Amino acid sequence: MLDQVAVRHRVVFDLDGTLVDSVPGLAASANQMLAEIGRDPVTATDYAAFCGWGMRQQIKQCLIATGGVPEDGLKPYLARMMEIYSADPVHGSVRFEGVTDAINQLAARGYGLAVCTQKPEAQARQLLEALGLMPPITGLTGGGTLDVLKPDPAMLFHAADQIGTGPIVYVGDSTVDEKTAENAGVPFLFFEGGYRNGDVTAETRFADWSQLPSLIP
Repeated sequence: MLDQVAVRHRVVFDLDGTLVDSVPGLAASANQMLAEIGRDPVTATDYAAFCGWGMRQQIKQCLIATGGVPEDGLKPYLARMMEIYSADPVHGSVRFEGVTDAINQLAARGYGLAVCTQKPEAQARQLLEALGLMPPITGLTGGGTLDVLKPDPAMLFHAADQIGTGPIVYVGDSTVDEKTAENAGVPFLFFEGGYRNGDVTAETRFADWSQLPSLIP
């Protein structure tokens, strides 16, 4: 096990809808799968509402929205979606405006940076590296890294443990992220420009990434 280094704060981010708008690429991959089985497409807005609970739930909701889960179950359609999306998980994904400057500021001030996401780890890493976010982000826990998903706090702690010791702050855009922080007993900072799949009650929130560095002591 690597020796842990003390940092000012450990800042852990959600990925989809927080650092990156990835819905266009996800929806395109889902719609290719749906077209192959004779289904109508879903809109990017519809797909954004499915985000937050992991790829399995996203595809289940796509199938329900377009006629229901077929009799042979979810598994083959999830596998096909993963095959399509894994071929190019960067396609259609962009950083939210101001993300790069904000995380560079935090890194320069001595904060450890990590990502905790439901997206499979290999795809998340490829996306972060392609968009120039890793580094300065150095820690990553994705779907499949552990045998649990958010809001289980084990995912958040696993990501944070990769970037040293010190207080943890979690930054996200959804009720799932808020519940993850609550379960872990750590402060939650809510990004209002993401996909929000429910009512978020967090008092500390920001709509512009330029605001984030001032919110973390």
